[in-house]
Amino acid sequence: MAEILITGGAGNFGRLLASELKKDGHSLRILDLPSCDYDFFDGWEKTDIFKGDILDSKFLEEPLKGVEWVYHLAAILPPASEQNRELTFKVNVEGTKSLLDACNKMERSPAIVFSSSISIYGNAGGNTIKTDSPLNPIDIYAESKVEAEKVLFASGLPYVNFRIAGIAIPAFLDPPEPWPFMAEQQIELLTLSDLVTALVSVLNNKEGALNKTLILSGGSTWQVKGKEYVSRWGEIMEIPVEEMDFMDKPGWYNWYDTEESQGLLDYQKTTLDDFWGQLKDAVDEILG
Repeated sequence: MAEILITGGAGNFGRLLASELKKDGHSLRILDLPSCDYDFFDGWEKTDIFKGDILDSKFLEEPLKGVEWVYHLAAILPPASEQNRELTFKVNVEGTKSLLDACNKMERSPAIVFSSSISIYGNAGGNTIKTDSPLNPIDIYAESKVEAEKVLFASGLPYVNFRIAGIAIPAFLDPPEPWPFMAEQQIELLTLSDLVTALVSVLNNKEGALNKTLILSGGSTWQVKGKEYVSRWGEIMEIPVEEMDFMDKPGWYNWYDTEESQGLLDYQKTTLDDFWGQLKDAVDEILG
């Protein structure tokens, strides 16, 4: 079993990842800001909590001792990322450099699993995006991830760089205003559970995955147009599509080539039809 550090580990994504890693018997270290809620981890065995800032190199020494893998999830995400470019770059880029510099100072450097984003490709029109497609970031968050990836590649550390698609959550939620894509735009999403499956699978497929950049998305069943997705979502939520708004220019959503990542990690467990069933169950539970 491995010694694993998760940065940003107290967030929703980090907690779900930690839960799955715990099931496999790994020893965990959860690192996040002091202001976060850590009650979720009460009573966990083989789990240490570290409350601090990844920009503090001295603080990082203790949580990194003896660590074999670092899952680097800590970042400022949209929409907060778009409100302050300086702060977003400080956390997403300088924070990544601080962490990786600290990793390189360890007696034995850990492998890094980096959470990047498919937003760095921008919009490619009707072309399916591949790993080597041109980068064209169109917002602050995407720009910060492009720079953070450069830091990762320059670190010399072993890594797996995941460019992650938009996340679909089967929960009773208000619709975004507007939806972050056009009605006729190609979109392909990924469930959080399948994302976590991919990240956990890295530990059993490190020979094939290390030092690669991989796109993580839902697969062919998720490749639809924006209006098709929103219409079905609206049916389940009992909100007519006519009452929802779309962007008037393309967002960074698209369709993706995930053949390599799926072949290595076998993570696409949830089809789009499965997701609709999960969403309906969640709505029925709330509405009784």
